[in-house]
Amino acid sequence: MLSKDDFIRIFTVNNNLIKMQTEGLSQADTLIQPQPSGNCMNWVLGHLLDNQITLLELLGAQSPVDGEEQAAYRRESEPVRAEGEGVLSLERLLEGHAAVHQALVARLEEMDEGDFTRQIQHGERTTTLGWRFLFLHFHFTYHVGQLELLRQLAGRAEKVI
Repeated sequence: MLSKDDFIRIFTVNNNLIKMQTEGLSQADTLIQPQPSGNCMNWVLGHLLDNQITLLELLGAQSPVDGEEQAAYRRESEPVRAEGEGVLSLERLLEGHAAVHQALVARLEEMDEGDFTRQIQHGERTTTLGWRFLFLHFHFTYHVGQLELLRQLAGRAEKVI
Protein backbone atom coordinates (compact mmCIF):
# COMPACT_ATOMS: atom_id res chain seq x y z
CA MET A 1 0.00 0.00 0.00
CA LEU A 2 1.15 3.50 -0.73
CA SER A 3 2.06 5.65 2.26
CA LYS A 4 0.44 8.96 3.08
CA ASP A 5 3.63 10.68 1.90
CA ASP A 6 3.34 8.84 -1.43
CA PHE A 7 -0.24 10.08 -1.79
CA ILE A 8 0.81 13.65 -0.95
CA ARG A 9 3.51 13.49 -3.61
CA ILE A 10 1.18 11.97 -6.23
CA PHE A 11 -1.59 14.50 -5.60
CA THR A 12 0.91 17.35 -5.79
CA VAL A 13 2.17 16.08 -9.16
CA ASN A 14 -1.41 15.76 -10.43
CA ASN A 15 -2.34 19.22 -9.15
CA ASN A 16 0.66 20.65 -11.02
CA LEU A 17 -0.42 18.78 -14.18
CA ILE A 18 -3.86 20.35 -13.93
CA LYS A 19 -2.25 23.79 -13.77
CA MET A 20 0.05 23.05 -16.72
CA GLN A 21 -2.70 21.58 -18.91
CA THR A 22 -4.96 24.60 -18.34
CA GLU A 23 -2.29 27.31 -18.60
CA GLY A 24 -3.13 29.89 -21.25
CA LEU A 25 -6.60 28.49 -21.95
CA SER A 26 -9.80 30.50 -21.91
CA GLN A 27 -13.23 29.52 -20.67
CA ALA A 28 -14.26 29.07 -24.32
CA ASP A 29 -11.32 26.69 -24.84
CA THR A 30 -12.52 24.53 -21.96
CA LEU A 31 -15.99 24.24 -23.51
CA ILE A 32 -14.82 22.72 -26.82
CA GLN A 33 -16.61 19.41 -27.30
CA PRO A 34 -14.67 16.35 -28.40
CA GLN A 35 -16.23 14.67 -31.43
CA PRO A 36 -18.14 12.50 -31.94
CA SER A 37 -18.84 12.50 -28.18
CA GLY A 38 -17.33 12.95 -24.76
CA ASN A 39 -16.96 15.60 -22.12
CA CYS A 40 -15.29 18.95 -22.54
CA MET A 41 -12.40 20.11 -20.36
CA ASN A 42 -14.71 22.20 -18.21
CA TRP A 43 -16.69 19.09 -17.25
CA VAL A 44 -13.52 17.06 -16.64
CA LEU A 45 -12.09 19.81 -14.40
CA GLY A 46 -15.33 20.01 -12.43
CA HIS A 47 -15.48 16.24 -12.16
CA LEU A 48 -11.89 16.16 -10.91
CA LEU A 49 -12.77 18.75 -8.28
CA ASP A 50 -15.82 16.75 -7.23
CA ASN A 51 -13.60 13.66 -6.96
CA GLN A 52 -11.07 15.50 -4.76
CA ILE A 53 -13.88 16.65 -2.49
CA THR A 54 -15.02 13.02 -2.19
CA LEU A 55 -11.46 11.98 -1.31
CA LEU A 56 -11.20 14.69 1.32
CA GLU A 57 -14.53 13.76 2.88
CA LEU A 58 -13.56 10.06 2.82
CA LEU A 59 -10.64 11.04 5.05
CA GLY A 60 -13.05 12.72 7.46
CA ALA A 61 -12.30 16.33 6.56
CA GLN A 62 -14.63 19.09 5.43
CA SER A 63 -14.15 20.61 2.00
CA PRO A 64 -13.31 24.32 1.74
CA VAL A 65 -15.37 24.30 -1.48
CA ASP A 66 -19.15 23.92 -1.49
CA GLY A 67 -19.72 20.45 -2.91
CA GLU A 68 -23.18 21.43 -4.14
CA GLU A 69 -21.51 23.67 -6.72
CA GLN A 70 -20.28 20.47 -8.37
CA ALA A 71 -23.74 19.08 -9.26
CA ALA A 72 -23.19 19.59 -13.00
CA TYR A 73 -19.98 17.56 -12.79
CA ARG A 74 -21.02 14.49 -10.84
CA ARG A 75 -20.83 10.96 -12.16
CA GLU A 76 -23.41 10.30 -14.87
CA SER A 77 -24.30 14.00 -15.14
CA GLU A 78 -25.09 15.41 -18.55
CA PRO A 79 -22.13 16.72 -20.55
CA VAL A 80 -21.41 20.44 -20.22
CA ARG A 81 -21.99 21.79 -23.72
CA ALA A 82 -21.95 25.56 -23.16
CA GLU A 83 -22.10 28.27 -20.55
CA GLY A 84 -25.16 27.93 -18.39
CA GLU A 85 -26.56 27.38 -14.96
CA GLY A 86 -24.21 25.39 -12.77
CA VAL A 87 -21.25 25.67 -15.18
CA LEU A 88 -18.28 27.06 -13.31
CA SER A 89 -15.65 29.34 -14.81
CA LEU A 90 -12.16 28.03 -15.44
CA GLU A 91 -10.89 30.46 -12.81
CA ARG A 92 -13.38 29.19 -10.21
CA LEU A 93 -12.53 25.56 -10.99
CA LEU A 94 -8.80 26.19 -10.62
CA GLU A 95 -9.33 28.11 -7.36
CA GLY A 96 -11.37 25.17 -6.09
CA HIS A 97 -8.63 22.71 -7.08
CA ALA A 98 -6.00 24.73 -5.24
CA ALA A 99 -8.10 25.00 -2.07
CA VAL A 100 -9.16 21.35 -1.98
CA HIS A 101 -5.64 20.15 -2.82
CA GLN A 102 -4.26 22.16 0.08
CA ALA A 103 -6.90 20.72 2.43
CA LEU A 104 -6.26 17.18 1.17
CA VAL A 105 -2.50 17.47 1.78
CA ALA A 106 -3.12 18.93 5.25
CA ARG A 107 -5.49 16.07 6.14
CA LEU A 108 -3.07 13.41 4.85
CA GLU A 109 -0.27 14.96 6.93
CA GLU A 110 -2.45 14.59 10.06
CA MET A 111 -3.17 10.92 9.47
CA ASP A 112 -1.37 7.84 10.74
CA GLU A 113 -0.34 5.14 8.28
CA GLY A 114 -2.59 2.71 10.18
CA ASP A 115 -5.65 4.79 9.32
CA PHE A 116 -5.61 3.30 5.83
CA THR A 117 -6.13 -0.22 7.20
CA ARG A 118 -9.38 0.75 8.94
CA GLN A 119 -12.42 -1.15 7.67
CA ILE A 120 -15.14 0.98 6.08
CA GLN A 121 -18.47 0.29 4.44
CA HIS A 122 -18.89 1.24 0.78
CA GLY A 123 -22.38 0.44 -0.35
CA GLU A 124 -22.91 -3.21 0.49
CA ARG A 125 -19.20 -4.01 0.58
CA THR A 126 -16.68 -3.81 3.37
CA THR A 127 -13.25 -2.60 2.34
CA THR A 128 -10.36 -0.66 3.83
CA LEU A 129 -10.06 3.10 3.79
CA GLY A 130 -6.77 2.67 1.92
CA TRP A 131 -8.29 0.56 -0.85
CA ARG A 132 -11.21 2.96 -1.37
CA PHE A 133 -8.86 5.95 -1.33
CA LEU A 134 -6.55 4.23 -3.83
CA PHE A 135 -9.47 3.45 -6.16
CA LEU A 136 -10.71 7.06 -6.05
CA HIS A 137 -7.15 8.23 -6.70
CA PHE A 138 -6.99 5.96 -9.76
CA HIS A 139 -10.25 7.52 -10.99
CA PHE A 140 -8.76 10.98 -10.42
CA THR A 141 -5.58 10.23 -12.41
CA TYR A 142 -7.63 8.67 -15.23
CA HIS A 143 -9.36 12.01 -15.76
CA VAL A 144 -6.17 14.07 -15.29
CA GLY A 145 -4.82 12.14 -18.28
CA GLN A 146 -7.75 13.29 -20.41
CA LEU A 147 -6.69 16.92 -20.03
CA GLU A 148 -3.83 16.55 -22.51
CA LEU A 149 -6.15 15.55 -25.34
CA LEU A 150 -8.69 18.20 -24.40
CA ARG A 151 -5.93 20.83 -24.41
CA GLN A 152 -5.02 19.73 -27.93
CA LEU A 153 -8.63 20.31 -29.05
CA ALA A 154 -8.08 23.96 -28.09
CA GLY A 155 -5.16 24.10 -30.54
CA ARG A 156 -2.44 23.67 -27.95
CA ALA A 157 -0.23 20.82 -29.17
CA GLU A 158 2.94 21.69 -27.24
CA LYS A 159 4.49 19.05 -25.03
CA VAL A 160 3.42 19.83 -21.44
CA ILE A 161 4.90 16.82 -19.66
